[in-house]
Amino acid sequence: MYKKLAIQTIIYSIGLILPKFINYIFVRFFTFSLKREEFSIYTDMYAISFLIIGLLSFGLENTYFRFLYKKNYNKNIVFSTAMIIQLSIVFSFFIIFINFIKKFISITGYSNHPEYIIMFFLIIFFDTICILPMAWIRINEKPFLYTFINMIVMFIQSFFVVYMFFCYNNYHNLNLENKYYLLNIFNIISSFTDKIGYIFFSNVLSSFINFILIIPIIIQELQFSNFKKSVAKKMINYSFSIMLGTIAFSINENLDKILIKRWGSDEINGSYSACYKIASFMSMYTRMFKLGIEPFFFKKSKEYNAKCYYEDIIYLFILFGLIFYVLTCGNMSWGINILINKKYHTAMHIIPIIMMANLFLGIYTNLSIFYKIIDKPFIGTYISLIGVIITFLFNMIFILLPNNNFIIPAWGTFISYGSMLFVMFFWSKKNFGKIFYKIENILIHFLITITIVYIMNRNSIIELNFVIQLLYLIFIIFFEKKRLLTLIK
Repeated sequence: MYKKLAIQTIIYSIGLILPKFINYIFVRFFTFSLKREEFSIYTDMYAISFLIIGLLSFGLENTYFRFLYKKNYNKNIVFSTAMIIQLSIVFSFFIIFINFIKKFISITGYSNHPEYIIMFFLIIFFDTICILPMAWIRINEKPFLYTFINMIVMFIQSFFVVYMFFCYNNYHNLNLENKYYLLNIFNIISSFTDKIGYIFFSNVLSSFINFILIIPIIIQELQFSNFKKSVAKKMINYSFSIMLGTIAFSINENLDKILIKRWGSDEINGSYSACYKIASFMSMYTRMFKLGIEPFFFKKSKEYNAKCYYEDIIYLFILFGLIFYVLTCGNMSWGINILINKKYHTAMHIIPIIMMANLFLGIYTNLSIFYKIIDKPFIGTYISLIGVIITFLFNMIFILLPNNNFIIPAWGTFISYGSMLFVMFFWSKKNFGKIFYKIENILIHFLITITIVYIMNRNSIIELNFVIQLLYLIFIIFFEKKRLLTLIK
């Protein structure tokens, strides 16, 4: 059982990690190719789109997983009902956007570049439709197909970004014959947008390709006759709370960048956003875990010893997350020079803060299975609102203080996710009993990890940091020898 889970998680991880790895290469490419204010616009547009996708996705992915293993619903009815709800929401958004397009452009502050908003509308439209079919691939245990689609999408986006930036930088160095054949597409695209728009246009193409690749799944699985009104009502009631929680997460994750751009400056936001992306290494780890684990959690929810599975897996998630945290932060002093341009380094001290915040969020996400399997997603909504309030508070402090110190929103993210985890842990303990029989071990790991990272950040000798990391790994092997041997077996 664990072997199959591990293999599937590894395959899913390839489909996630490789595109993410390519994305980090492009972060370096963009920080060298774009000015900080341009990078700020690039980040701002994605921050706004995540908020909208959080609304339009309506929590239906989690709802789909839950209803497949609840009351023996027919899987075709569950998919068709969820997909019809999703399509109804997306096409309603399409109609609203078309009728109020000028308002959207004005509110976001991009009147000088309306094409940005139009392109992101298309990205949001295609990406939202793809959510449930991609979930269907995961639930039907087709990790190779999932990875294949992600790789194709990544290749298309990467190719067009490189192509258009190459054309932009070398346009005047090419002879006339090559201009006619090589730059025809570039000339068309450059006629309505600029260098930042090339990135967005590449994303439109990749999102469209993703949509094309999942159409066979929709055609095969979606049957309007399988739509059940009674099931739809229950799914909407269940997913509404998850949707609110998703929006709360999007606010926690993106509000700082949106406000720093508008109340600080594009230069500050550019540096903050670039370093924030480096810190999101941790969210890549948590996402990788979630892809393989979440369907497994729901599948095991009916078994009498399900809690034992949850405890083992969440404990390992925390352990490997802390190891990942130490190794990443311990090598950041020289690694950041490889990842982003030096002009963005002014915000590098937010990286350990945001990384630990993302680990808190990952643990919270794993613990959230407890309220999902008893059909009480509103618990997650209430906890997420606590996080949103804290995030708003710290961002208001950032706006009101005259020096606009961007470390304040970073600590806001840390305390927000930490508070959510704290409340989630005690709620789970109250309703499900003792979650971790060795909670003191977890606390020891956290204390040692934070101490080590603090020491390494205060120290500039790379060789000494390497020795500290080696000693830390030896300690982990010795301290968790029995659990690690069991995992390997």
